[in-house]
Amino acid sequence: MGRAYKKIPIVDTAHRCGLVLNPRTLHRGEVEASCPFCGDHGVGRYHLFLNTSTDQYRCVLCGAHGNSVTLYARVKGLDNLEAFRELEEGGNVYPMPKQPDSQYTEAAPRALAERSEIYTDMLHLLTLSDRHRENLLGRGLSEERIERNEYRSMPETDAGRRLLASLLKGCGHDLEGIPGFRTRYGEWTVTGPSGFLIPVRNKDGLIQGLKIRLDDEADPDRKYRWLSSRGMPNGTRSYSWIHVTGNTASKRAYLTEGPLKGDVASFLDNDALFVCIGGVNAIHGLKETVKELGVTELVEAMDMDQNTNPHVRNAVLEIRKELGSLPNIRYSKYVWSPAYKGVDDYYHARAAA
Repeated sequence: MGRAYKKIPIVDTAHRCGLVLNPRTLHRGEVEASCPFCGDHGVGRYHLFLNTSTDQYRCVLCGAHGNSVTLYARVKGLDNLEAFRELEEGGNVYPMPKQPDSQYTEAAPRALAERSEIYTDMLHLLTLSDRHRENLLGRGLSEERIERNEYRSMPETDAGRRLLASLLKGCGHDLEGIPGFRTRYGEWTVTGPSGFLIPVRNKDGLIQGLKIRLDDEADPDRKYRWLSSRGMPNGTRSYSWIHVTGNTASKRAYLTEGPLKGDVASFLDNDALFVCIGGVNAIHGLKETVKELGVTELVEAMDMDQNTNPHVRNAVLEIRKELGSLPNIRYSKYVWSPAYKGVDDYYHARAAA
């Protein structure tokens, strides 16, 4: 006989954890909440999605995910068995909701020109490992384009990361307010998982921020993370900036998710103009970016999992709604074989045929 499992509603669990919920979403199948693990991006921002059917949660910013028990366990500092027992006992006394914050006062990101200058010098001090180069070549990029786009490997050792910060300081750079940099025992260093760095640029080629393609992550939905030092001593959060790649004089732009995906697709399509969001829900600044480019045609080239993933599909519908109000821009959808998830995969297969 199969073992029976008691349903533990995810929203009730969130209440017991003291999470801030978006009241406008309480009637929906997915309830929005402020993430207690990454702190979201400030008061009133909700990036933790609570699925009331499966009682699962996922943060679209930091990637934290699990079920009611693991959510309660992580917030309360318990193991899963202790968490299950407390939840099973029930009780309707909930703590007052408190917006997540950090014990450290973090600086706001510095102006774009300053960030770009420091990140540019940082990339000039780094190299690209052979395995990361092979990864990029395997996506269809050329050696010349890899160098032009300035992908670089994160330093793998603490000593290497401290040396990088020291060299930048020696060049006269103030690292306060630069996402990814923080102090440790009073010494500046760069923080983040191992992987390779992807510059995220605006229409003028300035580096707004850096994304990391992680080395050791099995979940394909968590392979990419912003270089950020949020919640750390003298650290700075990263926003989900919009990436622009390709021929900015073009009047047609393609819209996709992920800066590396856009870089690859643009290269494989003769420098076609791509506008790339950091995630399906990360559309802040998207409308402004499209208007600044002055395009007359926008082609949606979002991943094909929108056909099977309701969360992605709903997010894409919101994007269409957001961009549909732009005047004098023709909006269309690019469709390819569902055998290829992303437009970059499709272009790569087409080029190899």
